Amino acid sequence: MGIFNRKSRSDSGWRLKSADLAERIEDVCNPCRGWYQIHTFLAEAEPDFGELEWCLDRKDTLALVFLDIGAFRDRNLDRTAFERMGRILDFFRKNGYDMILRVAYDHQGKAVEREPYFWDQVKAHMRQVGELLQDKGKGVFVYQGLLTGNWGEMHTTRFQDEKKRKELWQILREYLPEDTYAAVRRPAYWRQLNEEGADKTCAGPVMGLFDDAMFASGDHLGTFGTLNRENGWGEAWNREAELAFEEELCSRVPNGGEAVFGEELSERLTSALVEDTLRRMHVTYLNKVYDSGILDLWKQWKYEGAEGWNGKSLYDYIGAHLGYRLVIRSVRLQPLRAGDGGSIEIAVENTGFASLYQEAEFWLESRDGLRWLLKQEGKHRETVWKSRETRILLCNVPLAPMELWILGTRKTDGRRIRFANGCDEDGKTKIGELINVH
Repeated sequence: MGIFNRKSRSDSGWRLKSADLAERIEDVCNPCRGWYQIHTFLAEAEPDFGELEWCLDRKDTLALVFLDIGAFRDRNLDRTAFERMGRILDFFRKNGYDMILRVAYDHQGKAVEREPYFWDQVKAHMRQVGELLQDKGKGVFVYQGLLTGNWGEMHTTRFQDEKKRKELWQILREYLPEDTYAAVRRPAYWRQLNEEGADKTCAGPVMGLFDDAMFASGDHLGTFGTLNRENGWGEAWNREAELAFEEELCSRVPNGGEAVFGEELSERLTSALVEDTLRRMHVTYLNKVYDSGILDLWKQWKYEGAEGWNGKSLYDYIGAHLGYRLVIRSVRLQPLRAGDGGSIEIAVENTGFASLYQEAEFWLESRDGLRWLLKQEGKHRETVWKSRETRILLCNVPLAPMELWILGTRKTDGRRIRFANGCDEDGKTKIGELINVH
């Protein structure tokens, strides 16, 4: 007999017996967040995909794919190179990775030696990269940089001026897929490419940041400047002003990169300062290989802060809180009018450093195979699920004895979004049981 046909003497006699919803003190494997490794490829050389597959860390959901096109500094990418780059992107997508993609002329800090002599060639390459994104860009979470500079970081290049950056951005944005974010190396670059007061949450391509020198010095090796905000929108502001800017901007768009050990900052670096900086920057992803100097330090430091995490290493705490981390705080049954069933309300907090930027759906399931879509506030790119924001997920269910489980999925591809309260092999978390106390 189906549960829709079961009747109770009184809807008010039903209770939701909560499951053990204690937060698990461990990382949670979720898409588009966490630690990553860099995989570097030369556009002129065919990779050994079999060997590469053995090198993948299946615990990671992100990979930074670096495509070096320096061998083509004096000509367009030929068909062989273009198709090879497409196969590389296909490889990571088929292996379940979301990608951070960077295409540049240099991966050794020698951009001036490897960049084209002529600006028209750089623009032609930017169009080809755009075509690659249109053709093979599914699964690219963030596209970093605008081709130029040492390691593609947009500095130490003969093409440094603001006008040229704007030209490249105008080309790239014509091709950037709707679900792919752009990212530039410094907040000042972002401001030069985006007008003050413009609507930064509109549909279509949006731009975040990447910082490959976090903690290397007080100004993150030139990421920040010395001026006050009042000195001008496109100028490089001082550390505090830039962190305040990133705190606001990157609640809507991703930020990530690398942490670097720096002697200048090391004497006053503390666990609390590291956490505060990463949370203000809303860091979603970090390189887990570089720099071992600061990563090893984090592994030695004990975290003192959030309940349950005390005594764990700072490294473990950071890894678990990169990007979003969804924790169920409470569940509640609200009986409706007799015969109308009950309303299940689930309070969920995002305790991660950053927002859940991609559109997600959350479902309530019974062990009988019935499923109900949970309603939540906000729409994609209009209201992302921000750090430290608690949302109520709710739906109406019939009142009958049953176990209830919650699961989350990314809307674009159905990949599981898991809660930090523990889950089964299918990524579902038990929230409780409906029982009749009469």
